[in-house]
Amino acid sequence: MRSPDRLPEPPPAALLFVVLAALGAGCPSGSEPPTRPPSDRTVTVTVATDTVVHRTDPRFLSFAVDSSQIAGTLFWNEDPATSEEEPEVPVDPYDFTRARLANLTAPLAPAFLRIGGTHADHLLYDFSDDPETTAPEPYQGVLTRAMWDPMADFARDLGLTIKFTVNAAEGPRDGDGVWLTDQAAELLTYIAEREDPVEVLELGNEPNGYPLLHGFSLDTEQYGDDLRAFAALRDQLLPDAKIAAPSVAYWPVSGEFITYLEPALEQGGDALDVVTWHYYPQQSRRCPLQTREAFPEVLQDPAHLDEINTWAAEVEAAAGEHAPGAEIWLGETGNAQCGGARGVSDRWASSFWWLDQLGLLARRGQKVVVRQTLSGSDYGLMDDTTLTPRPDYWASLLWKTAMGTEVLDATSADPTLRAWAHCAAGSGVAVLAINLSDEVTDLALPGLPETGWRTWTLEADTLESETVRLNGTTLQADGNGTPPALDPAEADWLILPARSIGIAVTPAAGVCG
Repeated sequence: MRSPDRLPEPPPAALLFVVLAALGAGCPSGSEPPTRPPSDRTVTVTVATDTVVHRTDPRFLSFAVDSSQIAGTLFWNEDPATSEEEPEVPVDPYDFTRARLANLTAPLAPAFLRIGGTHADHLLYDFSDDPETTAPEPYQGVLTRAMWDPMADFARDLGLTIKFTVNAAEGPRDGDGVWLTDQAAELLTYIAEREDPVEVLELGNEPNGYPLLHGFSLDTEQYGDDLRAFAALRDQLLPDAKIAAPSVAYWPVSGEFITYLEPALEQGGDALDVVTWHYYPQQSRRCPLQTREAFPEVLQDPAHLDEINTWAAEVEAAAGEHAPGAEIWLGETGNAQCGGARGVSDRWASSFWWLDQLGLLARRGQKVVVRQTLSGSDYGLMDDTTLTPRPDYWASLLWKTAMGTEVLDATSADPTLRAWAHCAAGSGVAVLAINLSDEVTDLALPGLPETGWRTWTLEADTLESETVRLNGTTLQADGNGTPPALDPAEADWLILPARSIGIAVTPAAGVCG
């Protein structure tokens, strides 16, 4: 396997000017204002402020803890996968009681906490006083009160909303393949008794992958019947919850290996409140097949970043025809399938993809994006052992800090400067700019106020960096896991170093008044 190429360091002169500008920004009142540093190029971003084109859910940026983590079954090996290592290993049940975990997660609220993944379809629910200790075939794990209660309490305490994936595989089916409601009824009854913050129930995880993952096929006609039975059970036991499906998997380059989403919606779309789908733009070495193997530079290519438009359009068209009243959510996504790629998904390289995908899907009108995972393996927002935030954690926190729910139309004059715009969280117009080039780039925003800007610049030394700097300061949480406030700089420009990301918030304009 080839080694990933390192990108060239930013020009020393550019770094010097960035330092000088930062020092100038900190000058005491009465001193001369900072001097605008030079740049290699200027790229114009045009923002239409006359119309809000979409509105996201306030929990647009959400995250997951895998069902296998909850139940302590098999999860992706955190060690780099080789031919001699097991890609999945047994894990202890997830510890939601860690104070540092709560302190790091709290600033990401409001958000959905999605409990799902492949092993969602392996779990037996037993909320009795004396639960099963060994799962009977074909189940592979048991979800008990001792596992559920800390998760639900964690969500309630932090203002999170739960999205739970219910087992739809072989375990809860009769000899004719009909999905039985007994197990789901036990789960929903327990949720109702505790008044847990469960807002969305999803039936099954990636049924188009059942032949590979579970050894049986679920035809879409049967799945449509299952969805209606599930909706009827919801109406009886947890009437305020929404039903989501079919959570089909799309692979990079290939899309659906087995066509499932549209026929599933044709059969059962009338039962849905939310249409969910899954997408990863590349794969780790743990995957048995790589249609696009992960390297740091892969998602620096605008064409690769744009590929999601192909599959998103396909999902939106099918949902519009067969479930026209349903919202569309990207219900699971990460930097690379199969646990993420070490040295890529846990590094600065990933943040370009992550923030760009958020901006792109918000502009398309998809209401929620669920990141796999909060912590765990190589694609987690934080390391699960040390609870050290990774670059994508800081990127997520920056999104929550600056980007509001009202989406505007933004157009960049250069494909290597990706740009997305929202009304800001608070007031003003927020423009997210992603510099994929090796040039120091000056962002021009014609038609927006020219003074009173607040700016944030995220950068790192290389794409493989494990830490990032915000406005020149390395970001890290304190000893208790409390992150610092992401304070902006005050300068009437946003000049981005090579391979960096920035947000400029200008004063109110147009609909962002």
